[in-house]
Amino acid sequence: MHNRDEKQILSLVLLNQLLWTAGYSLTTSRFLYYFASDLGANAWMIAVLHVIPETFGVLGLTSRLWIKQFRSRKKTFLWFSLVARAVSLLIPLFAFVQLGPENASLLWFFAAIIAVVHICQAVAYLAYISWLSDLVNNKHWGQFFAWRNIAKICVLLVVPVSGGFLRDWWKQNSAPSVAMWAYVATYLVGTILMVCSLWPMLRLSAVPVKFVSAVKQTQARGLRGWYHHRSLLFLYIHNWWLAFFNGLTQSVFFSFLFGSLHISLGWFYVLLSIMRVVKLPVSYYSGKYCDHNKDKQILMFSLLGASSGLLFWMMATPAQPLWVAGGYAAWGLFAAANISGRNLLLKLAPSSDNATELALFRQVGGMLAGLSGLLGGFLLQRMLNANSQWELYTIQVTPFQLLFAISLLGRYLALLWLIPVRESRSPQ
Repeated sequence: MHNRDEKQILSLVLLNQLLWTAGYSLTTSRFLYYFASDLGANAWMIAVLHVIPETFGVLGLTSRLWIKQFRSRKKTFLWFSLVARAVSLLIPLFAFVQLGPENASLLWFFAAIIAVVHICQAVAYLAYISWLSDLVNNKHWGQFFAWRNIAKICVLLVVPVSGGFLRDWWKQNSAPSVAMWAYVATYLVGTILMVCSLWPMLRLSAVPVKFVSAVKQTQARGLRGWYHHRSLLFLYIHNWWLAFFNGLTQSVFFSFLFGSLHISLGWFYVLLSIMRVVKLPVSYYSGKYCDHNKDKQILMFSLLGASSGLLFWMMATPAQPLWVAGGYAAWGLFAAANISGRNLLLKLAPSSDNATELALFRQVGGMLAGLSGLLGGFLLQRMLNANSQWELYTIQVTPFQLLFAISLLGRYLALLWLIPVRESRSPQ
């Protein structure tokens, strides 16, 4: 592929990423949780909504079947993206009802809509990444995905914060019956942006998939195949192990920030901005070095640094809460881990026909993170209810610090699974 062609592809993908991220940030995550909370959803329901994207996203494992059905990754991406947006339009309709324990069927219907949306998005995303891996020369994957990541971060530095403050202003200066329209308007704007993000992708060619034959497919993904593809197997185990211990503290962080440290929403956005600013240069330089076959080294060192951010969380106290700023800064290194980890997977997976490998890597890891998040929240609540506290020499150890320490140890041990991984594809 000529360099000029790759620049054109990059410009279209960046436009897609800018529009999609802007829309996504206005329709999911905190906006969705605040929306559900204002509708009357209890803490348990909010916890369920937190784990639905990761847990149901595992059905992205069916993406290869859908790609074969549509005979095109481009069509699979476009159709599943449109179905996700169409189903998601049911969500703002809940602004006209009240959720709560007394109408459990509505609660489950709300959750089911979220689940269907994220299943469709998972299939679309995997087809999208597989498609891009064929559009761009593998020698340039690092910089290509780095620039895509930079575009995403730039949007996240501006849109969610601006949208959040506008929503708060509208809510504070409007009657309750009118304030709910702030969510509806925000959601519809986000949906329109996400639909518009598909337009640049229409201009890219649909590269045919070079499917692995049925015999080779069985051999490669059977028990003997796993043995001959040791690097891929150990990369999966590393990612699944890491996802479990990363997810263990996701609800613990939330409780610690807003419960123990009493961090305001404004300061929370500042902390997120610190992490995202660090991600900008990290993304750029990690992309360059990945294109010099340094994926494994970058992955190991970035995870070592990012995981060490938990040490700052362990030092934070109500009297000195801003230690967590160091943790957020360290987490900026996750940008390098995300780029190098995906690049390493794409190099080890079969070329072109790699949707299943992408799903095993990303979606199974996401499911484990979601389930361990529930486990972490359950363990934290049990220890808090029992007023548990321990003493290590002269240091008081709280349930928060204990879970941070367990997560940190697990994250460090995840690096050991990378030792047998080689950066070249095993014989097919």
